[in-house]
Amino acid sequence: MEAQPVMDLAAAMERFDGDQDLFLTLAEMFLERSPAALAAIQTALADKNLPMLAKEAHKLKGSAMEFCARPTVAAAAQLEESARQSAVSETAAMGEQVHAEVQRLTAALQVIIEKGFPA
Repeated sequence: MEAQPVMDLAAAMERFDGDQDLFLTLAEMFLERSPAALAAIQTALADKNLPMLAKEAHKLKGSAMEFCARPTVAAAAQLEESARQSAVSETAAMGEQVHAEVQRLTAALQVIIEKGFPA
């Protein structure tokens, strides 16, 4: 089974009305903030602080939505829902999935920032 694309760039650009500068600004903000977001999720997981975990996953989900990054959004949504349902046994694996998807997204955004938009 093929991995889902990290983001739908065409749909994301539609969200930004084709404004590449806005996209790049938000991409840089995501790159700056995602390490802190992942750290907050890890702390909430370690502390079994489910309300904080749900909140942090929700914030990350919203940030990833800007880029139409469906795998990251889906992973964060699952983590948020598990935290809200108090499904502690599922949250650790989901936290790892969120981390992996954020890494994929940040790598893709980094390429666009460094090399420009694909033709």
